[in-house]
Amino acid sequence: MRRSGARSGASIVLLAVLLAGCGDAVQQDGAAPWTVPSSPAAGERWSERISVDRDSGVIAAPGFNELIDRASPGWAGAADTTAAELLGLNGPFDGRPEISLLQENSEDSEDGTVVTATLSRLGDDSVQAQRYRVVLTRGTDGLFRFGSGERTVKCHSGRGHQDFSVGLCS
Repeated sequence: MRRSGARSGASIVLLAVLLAGCGDAVQQDGAAPWTVPSSPAAGERWSERISVDRDSGVIAAPGFNELIDRASPGWAGAADTTAAELLGLNGPFDGRPEISLLQENSEDSEDGTVVTATLSRLGDDSVQAQRYRVVLTRGTDGLFRFGSGERTVKCHSGRGHQDFSVGLCS
C-alpha cells in the first residue's frame, strides 16, 4: 500500500511539472501583455481583415497601407498600435484571450521593426495558441506600414504539432 501512495505522489509531482511548462512554451521571453487601450489612438480605423494563406501562413493586408497613406492615422505612429490595428487586437473577441506582444526594434536593419503577437486561451479545442509575426517599415512621414507577415499555430496536446508552425491542428 505504501508503494502505491509513493507512486501517486510521484505522478502528481510529474503532472504538475509538465503542466507548469505548458504555459511557458506559448509566450516568448521578453513579450509583454497587450491590454486593449481604454481609448484607441486617433485616426480612421482599418475596416478590413488580414488574410492568411493556409499552406504558407503568409499574411496579406489589402488596403492597410493605402489607408495609412490616405488618412495618416495616429495609431500608425507606433509599431505596437500599428500591429494591433492590423491584427484586430483591439477586440472584440469571443471569450477573453491572452495577448502578448514582443517588439524587436531593428530600425538599422533593412527588415524594419518586427512585432510578434501571441494569442492564447482562444477557447479552441484544437489550437492552443496563434502567433503572428509582422514586419513593419517606417515611412519618411514617420508612420509604420505593413511589410510582410506570417501566422503560425501551436496545437493542444494530442491535436497535432506542439511547436509554432503553419501546419493545421486536428
